[in-house]
Amino acid sequence: MLINPSISIAAKSPVDVQEIFTSSENIDGDNFKYPKGKAEMRLIRVAVENGATIPMHSHPVPLLGHIESGELTLAEKTGISKNFKEGDSFILSANTPAHTMANSGDSSAIMWLAVASAEGIPTLNPEE
Repeated sequence: MLINPSISIAAKSPVDVQEIFTSSENIDGDNFKYPKGKAEMRLIRVAVENGATIPMHSHPVPLLGHIESGELTLAEKTGISKNFKEGDSFILSANTPAHTMANSGDSSAIMWLAVASAEGIPTLNPEE
Protein backbone atom coordinates (compact mmCIF):
# COMPACT_ATOMS: atom_id res chain seq x y z
CA MET A 1 0.00 0.00 0.00
CA LEU A 2 1.38 3.40 -0.98
CA ILE A 3 0.66 6.46 1.12
CA ASN A 4 1.57 9.97 0.06
CA PRO A 5 3.51 11.49 3.00
CA SER A 6 1.96 14.89 2.34
CA ILE A 7 -1.64 13.76 2.92
CA SER A 8 -3.41 14.86 6.06
CA ILE A 9 -4.80 12.10 8.28
CA ALA A 10 -7.28 12.88 11.05
CA ALA A 11 -5.70 13.26 14.50
CA LYS A 12 -7.69 10.32 15.93
CA SER A 13 -6.68 7.97 13.12
CA PRO A 14 -4.71 4.82 14.04
CA VAL A 15 -2.45 5.55 11.06
CA ASP A 16 0.68 7.66 11.63
CA VAL A 17 2.59 8.61 8.46
CA GLN A 18 5.92 10.39 8.96
CA GLU A 19 8.40 11.30 6.27
CA ILE A 20 11.71 10.35 7.88
CA PHE A 21 14.27 11.70 5.42
CA THR A 22 14.41 13.65 2.16
CA SER A 23 17.47 14.89 0.27
CA SER A 24 18.65 15.64 -3.24
CA GLU A 25 22.33 15.41 -2.20
CA ASN A 26 24.62 12.65 -0.99
CA ILE A 27 26.59 12.82 2.29
CA ASP A 28 29.28 14.95 0.61
CA GLY A 29 26.78 17.54 -0.65
CA ASP A 30 26.89 16.36 -4.27
CA ASN A 31 23.82 15.84 -6.45
CA PHE A 32 23.18 12.28 -7.55
CA LYS A 33 21.79 10.72 -10.72
CA TYR A 34 19.73 7.61 -11.31
CA PRO A 35 21.23 4.92 -13.55
CA LYS A 36 20.06 4.33 -17.11
CA GLY A 37 18.35 1.06 -17.96
CA LYS A 38 15.32 -0.83 -16.70
CA ALA A 39 14.66 0.56 -13.22
CA GLU A 40 15.05 -1.77 -10.25
CA MET A 41 14.50 -0.97 -6.56
CA ARG A 42 16.22 -3.02 -3.85
CA LEU A 43 15.77 -3.14 -0.09
CA ILE A 44 18.77 -4.60 1.73
CA ARG A 45 19.25 -5.34 5.43
CA VAL A 46 22.89 -5.27 6.58
CA ALA A 47 23.88 -6.66 10.00
CA VAL A 48 27.38 -5.64 11.12
CA GLU A 49 28.69 -7.46 14.18
CA ASN A 50 30.54 -5.61 16.92
CA GLY A 51 34.09 -4.82 15.72
CA ALA A 52 33.41 -5.83 12.09
CA THR A 53 34.15 -3.68 9.03
CA ILE A 54 32.67 -3.79 5.54
CA PRO A 55 35.78 -3.63 3.28
CA MET A 56 36.61 -0.70 0.96
CA HIS A 57 33.96 -0.35 -1.76
CA SER A 58 32.02 2.17 -3.84
CA HIS A 59 28.45 2.38 -5.13
CA PRO A 60 27.65 2.86 -8.83
CA VAL A 61 24.04 3.80 -7.98
CA PRO A 62 22.34 6.01 -5.37
CA LEU A 63 21.16 4.45 -2.14
CA LEU A 64 19.45 5.67 0.97
CA GLY A 65 20.76 4.19 4.21
CA HIS A 66 19.03 4.12 7.58
CA ILE A 67 20.57 2.93 10.85
CA GLU A 68 18.01 0.85 12.74
CA SER A 69 20.31 0.09 15.65
CA GLY A 70 23.92 0.48 16.71
CA GLU A 71 26.62 2.82 15.42
CA LEU A 72 28.55 2.75 12.15
CA THR A 73 31.46 4.85 10.91
CA LEU A 74 31.93 5.47 7.20
CA ALA A 75 35.60 6.16 6.38
CA GLU A 76 36.22 7.53 2.88
CA LYS A 77 39.38 6.75 0.95
CA THR A 78 40.02 10.52 1.12
CA GLY A 79 40.44 10.30 4.91
CA ILE A 80 37.08 11.86 5.78
CA SER A 81 34.98 9.94 8.33
CA LYS A 82 31.30 10.22 9.15
CA ASN A 83 29.58 8.64 12.15
CA PHE A 84 26.01 7.34 12.05
CA LYS A 85 23.92 6.19 15.00
CA GLU A 86 20.49 4.69 15.51
CA GLY A 87 17.86 6.74 13.66
CA ASP A 88 20.30 8.44 11.25
CA SER A 89 19.64 8.38 7.49
CA PHE A 90 21.99 9.27 4.64
CA ILE A 91 22.48 9.04 0.87
CA LEU A 92 25.48 7.54 -0.91
CA SER A 93 25.96 7.66 -4.68
CA ALA A 94 28.42 7.14 -7.51
CA ASN A 95 29.97 10.50 -6.47
CA THR A 96 30.72 9.21 -2.95
CA PRO A 97 34.41 8.23 -2.70
CA ALA A 98 35.28 4.60 -1.98
CA HIS A 99 34.80 3.86 1.71
CA THR A 100 34.61 1.30 4.47
CA MET A 101 31.78 1.00 6.98
CA ALA A 102 32.82 -0.13 10.46
CA ASN A 103 30.80 -0.98 13.52
CA SER A 104 31.99 1.69 15.94
CA GLY A 105 29.58 0.88 18.75
CA ASP A 106 29.57 -1.67 21.53
CA SER A 107 26.91 -3.97 20.03
CA SER A 108 25.87 -5.26 16.61
CA ALA A 109 24.43 -2.71 14.16
CA ILE A 110 21.56 -3.01 11.68
CA MET A 111 21.48 -0.81 8.57
CA TRP A 112 18.78 -0.77 5.90
CA LEU A 113 19.59 0.28 2.33
CA ALA A 114 17.00 1.34 -0.26
CA VAL A 115 18.82 1.17 -3.59
CA ALA A 116 17.68 2.89 -6.81
CA SER A 117 19.39 0.80 -9.47
CA ALA A 118 18.83 -0.76 -12.88
CA GLU A 119 18.83 -4.40 -13.90
CA GLY A 120 22.35 -5.78 -14.11
CA ILE A 121 24.02 -3.01 -12.10
CA PRO A 122 25.48 -4.13 -8.74
CA THR A 123 24.76 -2.34 -5.47
CA LEU A 124 28.46 -2.08 -4.65
CA ASN A 125 31.84 -2.51 -6.29
CA PRO A 126 34.66 -3.88 -4.10
CA GLU A 127 37.87 -1.83 -4.20
CA GLU A 128 41.31 -3.42 -4.34
